[in-house]
Amino acid sequence: KNGKWLNSVSILDTNRWKWATLKAVGDAPPPRSYHSATAISSDSEAAGSRIVIFGGNDGSKCFNGVHVLEATGEGKKWLWSNPKCKGNAPKPRTGHNATLLNDGTTILVYGGWDPNTEDENGDDLIFGDSFLLNTKTWTWRKGPKPRYEKSAKTNAANGGAGRVGHSAVLAGFHSVLAFGGRVPENEFVDDFQSLAVPVQH
Repeated sequence: KNGKWLNSVSILDTNRWKWATLKAVGDAPPPRSYHSATAISSDSEAAGSRIVIFGGNDGSKCFNGVHVLEATGEGKKWLWSNPKCKGNAPKPRTGHNATLLNDGTTILVYGGWDPNTEDENGDDLIFGDSFLLNTKTWTWRKGPKPRYEKSAKTNAANGGAGRVGHSAVLAGFHSVLAFGGRVPENEFVDDFQSLAVPVQH
């Protein structure tokens, strides 16, 4: 807004189709854009009572911290927390995708970029990696490698794993399917990449 990044939160009441600005207590994340916000359930509350914020950027840097906004007291009070995560965390990024897996507690983060950093060739640093965040233990680990999915209905060429601004959905129980986005050399693609979801025990 007016060249400024914000860290306010708004809620859409889908019964009345009205927006309201939410007041939350605790340490809110720094202002940012292009972050992900993934709804998960808490151990004792209904589904979607927590929102996990990851990544994003402001005018000078990207982020890779995790922030949680939780509804308490039947959604009457909102609280920010900043869990200390362990494990192999993703590099700071923005424009990635975050998908909640079937277990309801693991988030798969795929792709994104750092507009403030270049790769070894002097090009935009666009990520093609993925990471899994366990929201019960707040532990990161490397995720599955993306694989090009050839489609009989389109002639889309393989755009490669690295991409930013793509969309992704949980496809059945065993994969996340990502579509499109911008890839290195400022190209836009219309292909699919699939990421095999680890079997939950």
